Amino acid sequence: MKFDRKSSILIFTVITLMASTSCKEKKESNEIVTIVEEKDSYVEVISNGMDFETVDEIKSGWTTFKYINKSLDTHFFILEKMPDTLGLTTYKKDLFPPFISAFEHFEKGEMEAGMKEFEKIPQWFSKVELAGGIGLTSKNTTSKSTIFLEPGTYIMECYVRMPNGLGHVFMGMIKELKVSKESNANEPPKADFKIGISSEQGITFNDSIKSGTYTFEAKFEDQKQYEHLMGHDVNLVKIENDSLISVLNNWLNVVDFQAFRSPEPDGFLFLGGVEDLPTGETGYFEATLEKGNYVLISEIPNAVERRMIKPFTVY
Repeated sequence: MKFDRKSSILIFTVITLMASTSCKEKKESNEIVTIVEEKDSYVEVISNGMDFETVDEIKSGWTTFKYINKSLDTHFFILEKMPDTLGLTTYKKDLFPPFISAFEHFEKGEMEAGMKEFEKIPQWFSKVELAGGIGLTSKNTTSKSTIFLEPGTYIMECYVRMPNGLGHVFMGMIKELKVSKESNANEPPKADFKIGISSEQGITFNDSIKSGTYTFEAKFEDQKQYEHLMGHDVNLVKIENDSLISVLNNWLNVVDFQAFRSPEPDGFLFLGGVEDLPTGETGYFEATLEKGNYVLISEIPNAVERRMIKPFTVY
């Protein structure tokens, strides 16, 4: 399934750019430089601040990403397969200028002039395909996801918002990743539990499981566009108590200009998941679950009403 990326970015740009572009990237002054390598069993991705440190090229096939979030904020990354031979240079050159210009108009209340800037977005943008990725991951937390990647050039980005509304992608959380034609010959992992994700049935899973480390299979039974013009994903969240479900639901409502901003509300630990995949495709993620209350939830508007949430207990 291909999403209308021109419309998607238009919406996300309007939402994420409703703030000053003068916000500075947050990094520790004593940051340790880490050399990131492609391991035999996974591709390591590290965030020390508003960044992604990882390899530049990997083989095609089933790929496990180990995301180590050392930053002070919750992040995720979604992978976007670029058309033809286009890459990050073209992405930034063709897309960032009209976005920033549009924001400058919106900030002055010049909505019509701002929308006019989107006419400068090139036709190739509508051919970009969403290809999965790592779900929301809290600060000082590590998550793992496995997805199948076809050969091509991908853009890795995070669009969680800064406190002022500016998306993390504009602060440096964007990275090009090339996937070669050479296959890694990997097999998909063996799942301990299966999760169903469907716009018709919602998220289906067990009511309770025993504590432990597990691999979860996330089957995208279907896919569709919602009001934010993106599809559904699945995120694993440890939640202090069920009374916070409505708070989580509201924070994930991206069409609300005030939502999806750092820092997230108290009471949540984000443990990864799988970003948007097309109809019929499957992704996997691994997590260690201690005793407590959890939810599987999709980052879409009104997830609770749409049954795109599944609370469960770990005993």
